Amino acid sequence: MQIGKILFPITTLGPGKRVGIWVLGCSRNCEGCSNPELQFFDASKDISVEEIVQFIKTLPCEGVTISGGEPFLQTEALKHLVCELREAGIDDILIYSGFTKQELENMNDPNVDFVLSHITVLIDGPFIKELVDDVPLRGSSNQKVWLFDRRYEQQYLSCLTGEKKVDIFQFRDEIHFIGIPFKDYKKIYTKYIKTR
Repeated sequence: MQIGKILFPITTLGPGKRVGIWVLGCSRNCEGCSNPELQFFDASKDISVEEIVQFIKTLPCEGVTISGGEPFLQTEALKHLVCELREAGIDDILIYSGFTKQELENMNDPNVDFVLSHITVLIDGPFIKELVDDVPLRGSSNQKVWLFDRRYEQQYLSCLTGEKKVDIFQFRDEIHFIGIPFKDYKKIYTKYIKTR
């Protein structure tokens, strides 16, 4: 599976302390994309699903969030990842996709159908810069939050009624801002970087 980054603990993309997995590859080129560096596939970044899950098992995570890039451009690997996560006892899996739920269902792809029936939440639809709002978890108001597992309803309702926040990870000369973009987020990020 071609992976851009894996980070822990993420607290801004779902309830609890989560592992965030960002896959590579997306052709949408949405204006204002918060991860433009992940739009291109790179075979040198291929990691086996087994390696990913073995690493996650070493962490005290409460859930996994998969974003990108576009996770559903690697459907076979995505199905394998979801299956392995579930077998490892991780039930709370959230996936972001630029495809709508309807578009995914219309693919008539058994891998896609499996994923949709084994995850907790799908947040769907392309990011539209002009529709950015203050609702946590989603990037713009056209996107929908689909809850498939009612066991997690209260946790996700709490996330959706809070405020947008950012996790900050710093590695040597890199700073990663993890969270859903809010209005004027680039100005705030630039100001933060200048104070470091």
